[in-house]
Amino acid sequence: MLTRGEALTRVTRAADAADAAVFTGNGLIPRALYALSDRAENFYMMGSMGLALPMAVGFSKLSGAVAFAVEGDGNTLMGLSAAPLAAAATGPLVHVVLDNGMYESTGGQGSPAPRFSFVKMAEACGYSTAVSVAEGEALSLALSAAVGGGHVGLVHVLVATDGGPPPPRVPFHPAEITERFIARFREDVSRQETAQ
Repeated sequence: MLTRGEALTRVTRAADAADAAVFTGNGLIPRALYALSDRAENFYMMGSMGLALPMAVGFSKLSGAVAFAVEGDGNTLMGLSAAPLAAAATGPLVHVVLDNGMYESTGGQGSPAPRFSFVKMAEACGYSTAVSVAEGEALSLALSAAVGGGHVGLVHVLVATDGGPPPPRVPFHPAEITERFIARFREDVSRQETAQ
């Protein structure tokens, strides 16, 4: 089984290859992503549990660009009401759920994820594709297929905890994260608005 860090490495490669915006849930995932590969295209959520997916959908609608929503099982379960909105995305949108079956950042309490099918949820909400993977090469292939499909895809990834100390906190104020993200994508959004 992959660790969170190993999974995020493959997600980062796929996002870089697609020149994608990446919206993260809160908790340890944005911290791990920052430590692994900080980029202006990453929008790190700070304390907003369950909102990575609606942010990614909104961005997709405004820009038409490729968007990734990367969150844990706890964040996804908190924001289930956003899943039916995913079909509104106009560009390729890849919803990545890193599932370790726990709320790791608050002490490792078990989540309801082992009794829940993220794949069935995605299918019921109109996602174009939905797969569950637990191995590196399968993850890379699923991410590539989701981006190449041009629609909304779910990639559910079973992961193990990384162990060791938590990654460093993202050092940016939320306003800084927003400003650099907007600066990076301003032209894409303007082009999309003109086309409409």
